[in-house]
Amino acid sequence: MIVQMTVILKLEMPQDSLILEKSQNWSSQKMDHILICCVCLGDNSEDADEIIQCDNCGITVHEGCYGVDGESDSIMSSASENSTEPWFCDACKCGVSPSCELCPNQDGIFKETDAGRWVHIVCALYVPGVAFGDIDKLRPVTLTEMNYSKYGAKECSFCEDPRFARTGVCISCDAGMCRAYFHVTCAQKEGLLSEAAAEEDIADPFFAYCKQHADRLDRKWKRKNYLALQSYCKMSLQEREKQLSPEAQARINARLQQYRAKAELARSTRPQAWVPREKLPRPLTSSASAIRKLMRKAELMGISTDIFPVDNSDTSSSVDGRRKHKQPALTADFVNYYFERNMRMIQIQENMAEQKNIKDKLENEQEKLHVEYNKLCESLEELQNLNGKLRSEGQGIWALLGRITGQKLNIPAILRAPKERKPSKKEGGAQKTSILPAVLYSCGICKKNHDQHLLLLCDTCKLHYHLGCLDPPLTRMPRKTKNSYWQCSECDQAGSSDMEADMAMETLPDGTKRSRRQIKEPVKFVPQDMPPEPKKIPIRNTRTRGRKRSFIPEEEKHEERIPRERRQRQSVLQKKPKAEDLRTECATCKGTGDNENLVRYPS
Repeated sequence: MIVQMTVILKLEMPQDSLILEKSQNWSSQKMDHILICCVCLGDNSEDADEIIQCDNCGITVHEGCYGVDGESDSIMSSASENSTEPWFCDACKCGVSPSCELCPNQDGIFKETDAGRWVHIVCALYVPGVAFGDIDKLRPVTLTEMNYSKYGAKECSFCEDPRFARTGVCISCDAGMCRAYFHVTCAQKEGLLSEAAAEEDIADPFFAYCKQHADRLDRKWKRKNYLALQSYCKMSLQEREKQLSPEAQARINARLQQYRAKAELARSTRPQAWVPREKLPRPLTSSASAIRKLMRKAELMGISTDIFPVDNSDTSSSVDGRRKHKQPALTADFVNYYFERNMRMIQIQENMAEQKNIKDKLENEQEKLHVEYNKLCESLEELQNLNGKLRSEGQGIWALLGRITGQKLNIPAILRAPKERKPSKKEGGAQKTSILPAVLYSCGICKKNHDQHLLLLCDTCKLHYHLGCLDPPLTRMPRKTKNSYWQCSECDQAGSSDMEADMAMETLPDGTKRSRRQIKEPVKFVPQDMPPEPKKIPIRNTRTRGRKRSFIPEEEKHEERIPRERRQRQSVLQKKPKAEDLRTECATCKGTGDNENLVRYPS
């Protein structure tokens, strides 16, 4: 038998004519069956995607929204006189009353995770980071890919109870940079969830908006469907118990027991879910089920939880575990923060003292090595001087023996000057060997000779300075070139004072003053008794490529111009004369020649 019932909806008179017309059509038609999907809040039931109902809890859902894939062809087991296969949701098959891990609400339809937990199917679709093992069947749900820091990180703006506002995971509004956060099911109650059309190819087609950015018409329609769904689920259970025959109820219960036994067997044989190697911390207050159990325990113990204020400051702690600064107060939270801060300060001080001891020890060893290095350099220099002196004496003796014998004797290898030996490839000949300095320079500020590689030479005062001793300190060596140099701050200040002296005001002969920096050319002194210098004008008729124009005085401009051939002849005469070309005759063929084809043979 088809369940016949009339759902009376109490709606306020909307201002929009579209909503009013739709509500009037619904009331006039007096629909016997109003089936609404608890996931998308849609009421369209098609052959390819029907709205099915659980035979145990009465929840309704689209086949595609729950991943049924055509497991059932009827809405209920009693949809006709012929008996059909009943259908149950996953929570009824397992015989549990689940609690969602992502939100504090207990209504709706659930899916089981790979770790044995439960989540709303709508929460799993809208929360980023949640994955499905089988996309078509939407199971099992995997929560390990989501960052655990999201649990309790944000406060829901729609939760009425502040104790559940930070439970689960809150999503943000998808409208730009909106900072509104809420649970998925809380947004579903307000009609704020939306889904892209099937024609649009989008990787993540699920969107959520706050009340300010959501579409007003769409929100009212979904809000109305949600209220109708809640009232229908409660009334359908009562009506079904009255209308179902005892045989049909017994058949449904028997089938439900078979599903539960099968689910228990599958749970025992199911492979263990993957667990991260490192333990991931999660606040206890981010679990709605834990808060309900604690509230139940407080109720049994006679403790009122209303007198305790809700403190959510711990949720803003940083990722590395260090708490942010807390204001001094006589609270347990501040005392814990104070003791933890003192312990960290003690550990840091101990670590600094240990590192300082190691640094002092290494500096002492470095000083000893520097002293030994200086001694070895001095002894090496003495030995090299002695070796050179003995070699020169040996060469003198060897030359004397050669003069005595009257023969040129080959100098033995021991008396020859040593050649610089190039290291072989096995010894690392391709790499340049760093030559240690023979003298250790000291810093002109700290007067220490450690960290020789960090000493910088001033090109003005010829003193060395550590990079960290300079004011301001340098982080790297400055680049020096042939045309640029580096000087310390003291030399720079001295140079700046000289520049300030150059900027002094200079008095001109006419009595005006101006800065020397602004003088482009030196002021020429012209005595009054001397005639002014004649003005030069350019020669316009002569053009030279790549050369400056020549100027002639005005007094000579009326002179007769020199012809071009004569100027070329004069320029040739002004050139440096070549060597004298003496013509003579060849000693072999007795022919005449010049410097180009004759060669002088030395007599």
